[in-house]
Amino acid sequence: MIRASIDIGSNSVLLLAAEIDEKNGTITREILNESFITSLGKDLDVTKKFHPDSMKATYEALSEYKKLLEKINFPVKDTIMTATEASRVATNSREFYQKIKEELGFSVQIISSEGEAYYTALGVVSSFSKEREKIVVMDVGGASTELIQIQLNPFKIVETISLPVGSVRATDWKKKGEFDQRMGEILSPDLSHYHTDTLVCVAGSMTALASMYLGQRVYEDKKIEGMKIAFKSFQDFSRDLQNTTVENLLLLFPFLGKRAPMVAGGSKVVELIGKKLNIDTMEVSTRGLRYGTVISGGIDEQFIGR
Repeated sequence: MIRASIDIGSNSVLLLAAEIDEKNGTITREILNESFITSLGKDLDVTKKFHPDSMKATYEALSEYKKLLEKINFPVKDTIMTATEASRVATNSREFYQKIKEELGFSVQIISSEGEAYYTALGVVSSFSKEREKIVVMDVGGASTELIQIQLNPFKIVETISLPVGSVRATDWKKKGEFDQRMGEILSPDLSHYHTDTLVCVAGSMTALASMYLGQRVYEDKKIEGMKIAFKSFQDFSRDLQNTTVENLLLLFPFLGKRAPMVAGGSKVVELIGKKLNIDTMEVSTRGLRYGTVISGGIDEQFIGR
């Protein structure tokens, strides 16, 4: 059978349509795997609302996804739709998603941070060998970063925390000169429970950084899935990135597109959290929330935001 999911994040809108083996719930073939940068988290800490330009970009992305789903004869109404941190914060999110439902036919569900962690974890472990006992995942989004400790066999979320910082928020804070103070406050709690030698890193900010680290001009996720980066080497890479202009990044890495202004902020978030957790190695996964919801086939009511 075919399932489709769309993840409306604080920086990007992601589509996955895949064939699922109903017997064991595994993905046998990816049919559509698309991404648009829409920056819904832009200026959110100041306005508490979605920016008009971000709503326009999101609407356009979803309009395009509707056309792609119709081409494979998948019913738009059956698409599993999730929205995360930016949508939890924005006071106009529900009004916006009502418009989406009425005009495009997509029913968007704003999920809790616990739900975001659960389905992200489910997506990540779908590509992991069950030989490991536990892993710790870091999901860097646009407005939040989830740390998730996962037991692999049987699958179980041992512990999770949502930190209110991501690539979009970090970029806004850097522009205002607030980044160091904000990150100091966010990282002040004891996070020793999440210490691990190898931190599994997911989501668009991290996969884009991994692609840049490899020197790719064209993004190739098959070369990124499972790649390992020594944390000391990533720290050097991140420090160099802080002093590079957006224009230069686009010349070196054309695939970045609208993500280019946010990658330096994202890399600094990764660098500081990795240092806080005292990690040695980063392992990159190209799977995440949309994979978890496709595998599960829906959203459990306990994870739907109120």
